[in-house]
Amino acid sequence: MSEFSPVLLTAKDPSIVEAVEATALALGVVLRVVRESDELAKRWPDAALRLVAPDMAARVLLLPPAGATVLVGHDLAALTAASAELGLPVVPLPDQSGRLADLLSSTLRASSERARVVSVVGASGGLGASTLAVGLGLAAARSGLRAAVVELAAHGGGLDLLVGHEMAEGVRWADLARACGELGGLEDALVECDGLRVLALSRDHPQAPEGPAVRAVLSALRRSLDVVVVDAGRATVPDAQHQLLLVGADVRGVAAARMVATAGGAPSGLVVRLGPGRGLNPDVVASSLGVPLVGTVHSDVAVARLAELGDHPLAGPARRFAKDVASLWQGLADD
Repeated sequence: MSEFSPVLLTAKDPSIVEAVEATALALGVVLRVVRESDELAKRWPDAALRLVAPDMAARVLLLPPAGATVLVGHDLAALTAASAELGLPVVPLPDQSGRLADLLSSTLRASSERARVVSVVGASGGLGASTLAVGLGLAAARSGLRAAVVELAAHGGGLDLLVGHEMAEGVRWADLARACGELGGLEDALVECDGLRVLALSRDHPQAPEGPAVRAVLSALRRSLDVVVVDAGRATVPDAQHQLLLVGADVRGVAAARMVATAGGAPSGLVVRLGPGRGLNPDVVASSLGVPLVGTVHSDVAVARLAELGDHPLAGPARRFAKDVASLWQGLADD
């Protein structure tokens, strides 16, 4: 499993490494220390913050310019010489340890807010909230974004089954039940389907994960991906930019949606499910609930057939559903 690190430190001097590691550890910032030229060249472009000791200045001089790069060290004369050569700002240690902490904290905040988080809640069972969550994740992945879908709906049956990858190797929630703190490289350990990473409940342990594990996992995925879609069930997803409520276009569906919206956090957008027996005008549904309408999803019999065949819901035959989801995702992406 590879380790995602927003902060790269390149240094030979163990005293510099120790000083920066101590500050990073105190702040909960993931730090990667690199000394070899090949690895440095590989990691250099993707780091959110680069810290360079004077003893590595010659190697850094050969690398392409990059933003958020700072010289750190104990020897002011060496720092000044390296700064003149590289044109980089300096942070002398330990005199400016506070400034180093500020840089690390800012990087942690920025990296933790990287991904757009979309929460999907069904007003009642049978509407296809899990299918919609997977569809949005696939639409994001097809647009070239690094995306994951996360299952939090208790007893949901497993999103890996929904995409036909129940036998695929990869981490499930049962493997992460005790997760806490910083998790590195989690996205690479998940089940992958058509470019979408899937974190599903385990059928042997179908209960929803506890709060600390959810926070640690979502934080890790937000740092390393562009989009995280959550099949939320009745869970509240912290810091979700979009909280979508899926409601059926019928009187009972609207009543159920009103109860869900009152009991939980206020949804930011409404997705109306249309089909046989669900013929209410979507604008009327949205107006009655006081929630902005962001899209509609029509019934598509091909989706159920694809599930039976072990294929994901955006595969070829489900053209109507795929069109609805693509339109919905485009609206969210443009927001």
